Amino acid sequence: MTVDEAYDRICRAIDAGRPANGYLVVGGLRGFGGELADRVLAHLFGDGDLLAHPDIHRLAPEKKSRIISVDAIRTRLIAPMDMTSFQGGWKAGVIFGADLLREEAANAFLKTLEEPPPRSLFLLLTERPERLLPTIVSRCQRVDLPDARARQLDEPWRGRVIGILASEALKGQAAKAAAAARLMAILEELKEKAEELVGDEVAETDDGAGEEASKDAVEALISSRYREFRSDFTATVMSWFRDLMALRAAPPSHSSYDESGAGMPLVNESKRSVLETRAARLTRAAAFANIEAVEEFATSLERNLPELAVLGFLMDRLAFGTEGK
Repeated sequence: MTVDEAYDRICRAIDAGRPANGYLVVGGLRGFGGELADRVLAHLFGDGDLLAHPDIHRLAPEKKSRIISVDAIRTRLIAPMDMTSFQGGWKAGVIFGADLLREEAANAFLKTLEEPPPRSLFLLLTERPERLLPTIVSRCQRVDLPDARARQLDEPWRGRVIGILASEALKGQAAKAAAAARLMAILEELKEKAEELVGDEVAETDDGAGEEASKDAVEALISSRYREFRSDFTATVMSWFRDLMALRAAPPSHSSYDESGAGMPLVNESKRSVLETRAARLTRAAAFANIEAVEEFATSLERNLPELAVLGFLMDRLAFGTEGK
């Protein structure tokens, strides 16, 4: 739904005194999600300095590993929301990046979400709702905004993957094998990043009072985080070939796109000229076969087949449109 529609729906519920226990806002934290939160807070508290308002309690990941700890959720959100409001009216709790709640933090917040204090509003902003505990999601009213983030790699990895796929050098078996090796190097970097993040999380949550996380538990966390990164990697690859298929399937009058919104919007809009040139060199059957190849690639990864071999097989199957008709 649009920001205006979401704003009207939430504000009507507030004005009727019957807001949802929590609103799960799926959209850009610096885009429509953040805009909606600001507008709803202004509806509740006026147009003053909302950043300094004593009845608005904000929480965001701060540590190097980008997590929201159980201590943070308890001291900076749950406790102040349980107190009497300073101005005798509403209180608001806003979680930026709610998908980064550690499991312990999410469970600690769950009771408050199940039985919110009177005249309280919770806004959970996220770009990756699939990472939230189902128990949290089930107790919120979900709001999907137009810029809800499709699964994609973060930068700089996303740009590097797209750069490889957009290369005009992708002609012939040797070039495709070299591209597969470059993509494999990105996966190796993502694996190292997963190890780094989990290591930071374990260090930050180890206060010396409990047992040290077992080696198996840490390895399981690393594996889980890496599989998330790998899913984003696959989605980034898929976005390129879906753009190609969309351009190949669209009538000529719908392929161009301008700021007015006319034509075919693309995920990789910055590469439109390359995509249009490539799509013109592909048949519809070849464009569709590319999608099937990436889907089978994702399935092969989930079966834990050797990644480099699977990448090599994928690149050999794909039609990139780098050669003329």
